[in-house]
Amino acid sequence: MKDLRAILITDVHDGRLHLGERVILLAGPARERLSAYLDHRARRWPRTADPHLFINVQTAYTTAPTSNVWATKILGISAQAIREDRILDEILAFQGDIRRLWDLFGLSSWGARRYAEAAAQSRVHNSRPDDSLR
Repeated sequence: MKDLRAILITDVHDGRLHLGERVILLAGPARERLSAYLDHRARRWPRTADPHLFINVQTAYTTAPTSNVWATKILGISAQAIREDRILDEILAFQGDIRRLWDLFGLSSWGARRYAEAAAQSRVHNSRPDDSLR
């Protein structure tokens, strides 16, 4: 959550999220939702000086980031669960490309292999015929 809470409003421009040396292209639906959020933020707190992208009623009149508790409550899921889901989605999308996980998520070879094995098991499980139809 720390990374999410640390994103500044100036880190998002040109349809991309700029995080240090990394530049992440935002998909169309993500850009639309971000635009709607920024409109809401501007209407709700028009005079905020908080430089963080995500603010709430407690932080809108400060320059502090939101709390971990707030972020988890708003998202309805922990940062770790989001990360794990994103890693599994990536490994499934790229047919077990372990090197991609190393590059994108900074995983060790051991960690990347664990995700690749989990994805392989998921593919096997999802490709079985439905026994209830027999």
